[in-house]
Amino acid sequence: MNNYHRTIALWIFLIGLIGVLGGLVVLYRLFWPPTPPVPVSLPVPLIEQVPIEQIPALEDLKDKKGLQKAVSASLEYLEKHKDEEQIPWGNKSITVGTLKKTLKAFSRLLDQDLPQEDLQREIRRLFIVYRITGDEKEKMPAGPFLVTGYFQPELAASLKADEKFFYPLYEIPPDLIRIALHDFDSSLPRKTLCGRVSGQRLIPYYTRADIDNGRKLECADVLAWLQSPVDGLMLHIQGSGILRFQDESRRYIHYASSNGHPYHSIGRWLIDKGLLRKDQADWPGIRAWAEENPDEFRKAFAANPRYIFFKWEKEGPIGTLGEVLIPMRSVALDHKIYPPGALCFLQVPMPVSRPIHEGAEIFQGFVCNQDTGSAIKGPHRLDLYCGEGDEAGNLAGRLKAPGSLYLLLLMDAVQGTWLSQP
Repeated sequence: MNNYHRTIALWIFLIGLIGVLGGLVVLYRLFWPPTPPVPVSLPVPLIEQVPIEQIPALEDLKDKKGLQKAVSASLEYLEKHKDEEQIPWGNKSITVGTLKKTLKAFSRLLDQDLPQEDLQREIRRLFIVYRITGDEKEKMPAGPFLVTGYFQPELAASLKADEKFFYPLYEIPPDLIRIALHDFDSSLPRKTLCGRVSGQRLIPYYTRADIDNGRKLECADVLAWLQSPVDGLMLHIQGSGILRFQDESRRYIHYASSNGHPYHSIGRWLIDKGLLRKDQADWPGIRAWAEENPDEFRKAFAANPRYIFFKWEKEGPIGTLGEVLIPMRSVALDHKIYPPGALCFLQVPMPVSRPIHEGAEIFQGFVCNQDTGSAIKGPHRLDLYCGEGDEAGNLAGRLKAPGSLYLLLLMDAVQGTWLSQP
């Protein structure tokens, strides 16, 4: 198809899309008309101040350089926003300016390179410590805080398909349409739909099964080829990676979009089917099972309809704040509850040579909220970025434990102001 025909086809497509969008808004308003607010409230997580006698020992002696990088990355993101802008804080909100002052004060404290005892004293003197305490309406206690891990894999790849490299990594297909409903009508929810045009209709985009088994993406370019669907699954779950080519060159590849379908856990599918026990359904266990059962794995693979499209990056991995993630310092939280860039303190048992419930060491350290994830929803989920490569992958694949999370705000930035009700 030459450029002239491509241009004509594009205009026809855009004209049809305008009609589709108009019909979509009309249909949405017909079947889901706007309703007045009702006094029924959903469970809202409370973030409350921790009494001084209950504040844990905020000990952190490891990798101060990495911590300073994480704090700087949060500040770099926040400097793009106005000080008076309101951001979520559990059931309330705080200003961007409050968060900036907190991070700047903490950064100055790190620059002093104080002994641990002096650092503890200064943190308690300068900062207020908070934590999630449960549901606002029912005053229920907080549920268990589940901490998992993710990492940046390094995978062998090729720019050309052959018998060894046959699993494709696609860029965003040109027929993938993303529609932010709120942009068309302010009464519609802030939700983005992904789909494709079929005739005069906008329909859901192809599922994973459609793409992997039906080869539905002839229109999309392939960025690179991997050795197996197992490597593909790892990259789709982690969202970014390093591709190592046969000439030993390396390139960063990163999440660009999804097909809009929900994420379904393959580990959960394997457990429900009785193919793996719960204690076997971590990433090393899933990989081992997949390599032994390639035909069955295709069924498990298709059980997750969500599909990821990629783009090249100069560095990585990049979190949702647009900043490079720092190993063991960057975490993913629900940004509808926890403010992006926030300074936190995490405590969680880490897997060692034995399963967590048999023996573990405690990780405790300051982290920053710099990412999100499709499975990281609600007040009691956190994903810890563990780094890149096989060692980080082994840790991330086995990390699944209850933890404790505390949030910090500079006392001087909070005093004289009120945390706002959203």
